[in-house]
Amino acid sequence: MKTLLQRYTMVFTFLIAFIAGCSKSGSETNKMESILPGKAVGILPVNGETCTDFEEVSGEANMATITISWSAAENASSYLVQVFESDVEIGDATATTNQSKFTLEKGKSYSWMVTAKNNNGETQSDTFSFITPGEAIGNYVPFAAEITMLYNTNNGELAISWIGNDEDGDLLTYDVVVMENDAIIEEQEDLTTVELDPINALAGATYNVQVKSKDSFGNFSVSIHTITIAD
Repeated sequence: MKTLLQRYTMVFTFLIAFIAGCSKSGSETNKMESILPGKAVGILPVNGETCTDFEEVSGEANMATITISWSAAENASSYLVQVFESDVEIGDATATTNQSKFTLEKGKSYSWMVTAKNNNGETQSDTFSFITPGEAIGNYVPFAAEITMLYNTNNGELAISWIGNDEDGDLLTYDVVVMENDAIIEEQEDLTTVELDPINALAGATYNVQVKSKDSFGNFSVSIHTITIAD
């Protein structure tokens, strides 16, 4: 009887260990399968500068072909590149390499971003901007603001600031929207400063900041930056 009980105990223990092992393995597999791509970083054109590396377009002296390139994003299988004039998308392309070409009007300011994709989802880059070569057509659109978000682990505060720039040297004002997990938690208009009061951030939350840079001629650009606070 004792021997039979011992056998049942050994079998039961083995089954528990087997189930636990399968559960752990399944959990790790699901975790691996749900990994999102990393964030791509713009390389060329150099952010906030006039593009010097371009191709002339035969028969269209007012156009230039610009090569946009970015760093490889971890776990990405493809990329969506979008080019904007102010907040209007004027072109997009899907790529499996780290560059794409766009034919654009000379003498204008453009902004762009790249979204890294895989089967589990997508991750959007920050916003980058440049000016195409040639004589300016009217007043330049401001460069997309460079947004910085710094999280203080000691007090849980998120500091938000940005740098705006305009090729014409125009004074800029800013409209700023801050979102926490897709809900607007702060919205400011016509700011002349380049920072917000610190925000009490939540661990695990995703924060999205949009800065609209405006000049006095009605031109504007939109910049987006996203950060997720670690648990």
